[in-house]
Amino acid sequence: MKSFKRNLRAGSTKIEYIHEIKNIKNINVRVTPEKGLCVSSPPNVDVATIEKLLVSKLDKIVPALEKADKSNAPAKNSPTKKRTIDIGGRKIEYELTYKKIKNIIVSVHITKGVRVSAPVRASQNDIDRFLRASEDFIIRSLNKQAKEAASRPKEKQFVTGEYLYFVGEKYDLKVYGGKRNHIEINGSTITMYVTDTADHSLKKAVFEDFIKAECTDYVTSLCRQIYPRFRKKGIAFPDEIKFRKMISCWGNCRSGTKVLTFSTYLIQLPPKCIEAVVCHEFTHFLHQNHSKAFYSQLTEFMPDWQQYDKIMKNLQNEIIFK
Repeated sequence: MKSFKRNLRAGSTKIEYIHEIKNIKNINVRVTPEKGLCVSSPPNVDVATIEKLLVSKLDKIVPALEKADKSNAPAKNSPTKKRTIDIGGRKIEYELTYKKIKNIIVSVHITKGVRVSAPVRASQNDIDRFLRASEDFIIRSLNKQAKEAASRPKEKQFVTGEYLYFVGEKYDLKVYGGKRNHIEINGSTITMYVTDTADHSLKKAVFEDFIKAECTDYVTSLCRQIYPRFRKKGIAFPDEIKFRKMISCWGNCRSGTKVLTFSTYLIQLPPKCIEAVVCHEFTHFLHQNHSKAFYSQLTEFMPDWQQYDKIMKNLQNEIIFK
């Protein structure tokens, strides 16, 4: 058996993984707390094929790695630290956390910057070498994030004169003082009543509580309305439908536990966009990845899903508050 350490680059995340070449018939992907991401493959499979498979499974690999990290708490004598390194003529600040993992992982976030998770035994030299070897990835990701940040609308202050979306419609916002915190919708206006009109955190929390309640009712009802489309394919109705604030995706399907989770921001999208997300997640009960078979099946359930996918991407930055 031959074993190699390789790096997978996908979006704003770079993951180190172990590639094992064995006398087996199929590619095997697994995540363990001890070794992190491991891939076993037959000798005749090239790296490009393996990484294409990994990218298609990224929506499951990243949560699995995060779960593995959580199962191994950071060493008590190695808390999260702020570090800097010169890369490409730039001084890069990053957040370093030592964990009981095997591989170094670096990621770049639009609000949290560069973050590095490293094995407890990794030396600073090991980390520096890894970061310098990742120079192109880090600089490109930082530039991309800076460009996206500059184009993002400013965060809502929840003051009179702003606007908010609700089920695809754009509403004028009015904010008044009140004895209790609540929201009312009348005509083309969303009126927010709060006990302290100067408290931004309070106003944001009131709005997020409102959309969570509305999203729960709307999407749960929609799931039941369109379920007959999926029952014909032998899909059972979910054992549980959850709702929570999610900023990186509209929905999530855990086919093994028969649980669907939706972002509470979903209620701000137009009705057909919400329907497209629900159909997308139900389709994952048949196909766990984003393969050609998945999209072919999704198109059968909702032939025009692609046009609503474009609308969602255009609205995303206006309605998700990070």
